[in-house]
Amino acid sequence: MSDVLDKIIAGKFYKINAGFFLLFFILFFGILNGKETIDLHHAFMSAISSSFHYTIIAMVIWALYNFKCISFTIKEINKEENSFLFNLQALGNWGQYYLLLKCQAALFAPLLLYAFITVVVGLREHHYLLPAIFMIYQALMCGIAAIIYFNQLNSTWKKPAVHIPSFELFHKKSFSFYLLHYSLYSRKGTFAGIKFFSLLLLQIMVLANREKVSKEAVCVLITFLISAHSLLPMYYVQFMEQGLTFSRNLPIPVMKRFSVYALTYAVIFLPELLFLFFNERDIMPVQLILSLYAVAISQMALYTSFQYIKGMNTERYTTFVFVIFFATLLLLASSSPWFVFVAEGVVAVGVFRLRYWRYAVEKE
Repeated sequence: MSDVLDKIIAGKFYKINAGFFLLFFILFFGILNGKETIDLHHAFMSAISSSFHYTIIAMVIWALYNFKCISFTIKEINKEENSFLFNLQALGNWGQYYLLLKCQAALFAPLLLYAFITVVVGLREHHYLLPAIFMIYQALMCGIAAIIYFNQLNSTWKKPAVHIPSFELFHKKSFSFYLLHYSLYSRKGTFAGIKFFSLLLLQIMVLANREKVSKEAVCVLITFLISAHSLLPMYYVQFMEQGLTFSRNLPIPVMKRFSVYALTYAVIFLPELLFLFFNERDIMPVQLILSLYAVAISQMALYTSFQYIKGMNTERYTTFVFVIFFATLLLLASSSPWFVFVAEGVVAVGVFRLRYWRYAVEKE
């Protein structure tokens, strides 16, 4: 029965929330370089272990995550297809509680691991009271959750003592953020692979150019990273035009539709922007970092507009990507990145406005 709980609750929880974990992993572990990331989290852990105020803040964060786990588990227990879980009553009180506690520990594992390392850091720095309190708090979080699950499973013969409301992060999805949700939930494997590759190359650049980094080297690398993301526009256009065909019947202006793509690319390249800002701001001007970020958005928008050209297929699209890659390198070498941003942005908007409505007619 333990394997069943792991599959239908813990396994499903991590699958559904893969985008949630990916987003937070990038924010907390993918922005700074390796040493700075370790130093940052060491500082967090040291503060939690030595300051009562930071311990309280951490406890609140842990409690919010625990509430998310509890809400998800109760919702799964109450689903009709999972009604067989009520047969756990045959195991007896302690048997049920043990399995439910084990299931909750699996859901809570990421924060349990972080808390364990925090306690170790605190003990190594000769702090004992707050680390002990923080560790006891982890046990209480898991124990209370298991009691709530036990209470819910035994509600067939007695009224549940506690009612937990359903909780879902980003429950309502705005049209402007459809593609971001699509990236984090339906294309999370591709998205995670691309972002890992991108941040890894940036990290290698930082290590190879500790003292000085040339504008040319950065421009070449950023242009290459943009090309590495060129697979995403294909998926996005396919999703919008095949998965959301009804959206063409909605009274949404063409530029509003174009802005959905542009906004998505602006968010997607935030990790690279923050990485360069935190690691290269002493070497590269902020203005250059922002201009390269703008180029990334406009070039991805240009790739998107190309998808609406008549007769566009994978082979032709790949050729376009190669041509734009080398053309961008030449333009960046001879002119300002802001000029490249404006030029590519104007072409992207022009092609999109010209081809968007014709695309639907030609497909029919």
